[in-house]
Amino acid sequence: MAGDIRDNAPPPSVRPPKTPPESSNERPYQGKIYERFHVPATPENANVIPGGTTNTAGGRPEEAGLIEAVKTVRVQELTEVHKKPCVRDSFLTGMGASFGVGGLRAILGASVWTSCNWAVGTFCFGSFLMYEFCQRKRQLEMQGMKKAAEIIDRKKVEKEKIAEQARAARRKAKEEADTRAEEEAKRKSQGSWKFW
Repeated sequence: MAGDIRDNAPPPSVRPPKTPPESSNERPYQGKIYERFHVPATPENANVIPGGTTNTAGGRPEEAGLIEAVKTVRVQELTEVHKKPCVRDSFLTGMGASFGVGGLRAILGASVWTSCNWAVGTFCFGSFLMYEFCQRKRQLEMQGMKKAAEIIDRKKVEKEKIAEQARAARRKAKEEADTRAEEEAKRKSQGSWKFW
């Protein structure tokens, strides 16, 4: 029968201690089992080939262009954009501001092209500012509503606590009155049946 290759290995007490790998990221072990193994700080993706990408088939993923981006936009999103919060107000503010600035530039003697450019720029800038202002106002309003709800909840707990204390005081007063009435009844019953 053939010999086992484990028979040729030196016993564990004779084996030389393992030396730590010569890497800057790894630290030498200090005699503890869990410190002997190097665990990278950030685990790598299992599908990554060293020096490659996550696509292990060898090809590169297609880069998205303008046409692919336009394909992702649905017509329904564009027809219902005015239903989103703050959009309608920002469009109306932008239109008013663009009409005012473009008309003012035209009255002051600028060419039609220049007046239109100012109007479009004012529309974009004014709409953006109004949208951000409205979003900020909504955010502050939601924070205020949360704070109000917390205050209402806190007040409710305090009222319940006060009501519970009042109930406990009434219960205690009633118990005291009942004990006084019982004592009075005992005293009267003992006084009338006294044996000389």
